[in-house]
Amino acid sequence: PVTAVLQGTGASQDEIAALKSKLGYDQPILVRYGEFLWSAAHGDFGVSIRYGQPSIEMVMERLPYTLMLGGASISIIVALGLPLGILAAISKGGVFDRLVSTATGLAQSVPHFVVGPLLILLFAVLLKWLPVSGAATPFSIVLPAFTLALYPLALVARVLRSSMLETTAQDYVLTARAKGLPPAAIVLRHMVRNALLPVLTVIALQIVAMIGGTIVVESIFGWPGLGSFARDTLLASDFPLAQTIIIFVAGAVVTINLVTDIIYALVDPRIRLK
Repeated sequence: PVTAVLQGTGASQDEIAALKSKLGYDQPILVRYGEFLWSAAHGDFGVSIRYGQPSIEMVMERLPYTLMLGGASISIIVALGLPLGILAAISKGGVFDRLVSTATGLAQSVPHFVVGPLLILLFAVLLKWLPVSGAATPFSIVLPAFTLALYPLALVARVLRSSMLETTAQDYVLTARAKGLPPAAIVLRHMVRNALLPVLTVIALQIVAMIGGTIVVESIFGWPGLGSFARDTLLASDFPLAQTIIIFVAGAVVTINLVTDIIYALVDPRIRLK
């Protein structure tokens, strides 16, 4: 990696060898890996070969942008996916149900690298409503967030619709109807709540998948987050920086799974925290 990074800079072989020795690249790979884990456990993630700055500082500079993008995407998924799924289930077989099924099917079949340029062409180039790329204005996040959220949104809507339809014949729903409860109360208290567990599982899995999707989406829209930064880092063979990013991603996946388990217990009293 040192040779690849310094290629074309005019560095001599002695300078390359000195940098390799300084960074420990003249040691066996197992020794280097052990030293990295030991240093990382003490908060030292090494220095970027390409930039000459501490890797942790460079990651922390870009992490807030990825968190903002992820938060905006999750908000779109919840704000649109859940209502669409509920309304589609309520109007089973109707016009709205068929429209939602068709639209979500199309949304699931189009990849990020197609959705992104299409949204740029429509909303940024033709209509000029939103910025093309970057993060200069608060509206810059709209297109990348919607691009990242489109597939999970469609999946959540379809799963919630199916889960709610499965609850319609359950005893607790039939009992609620026999008691004369308002339709809204039956839907929200009994059908939606009992249909949420599969949806939570899908959302958790899609959030993990969205971490990988940020590489494509951030690259398309020039969003200065960890996704596009990870792509540039891997292309430059900057191993210390790449290792730091991977550790943060792994930590995010573990945290998401833990939070999902906690939410399970809050939604369904039958699930107990051990």
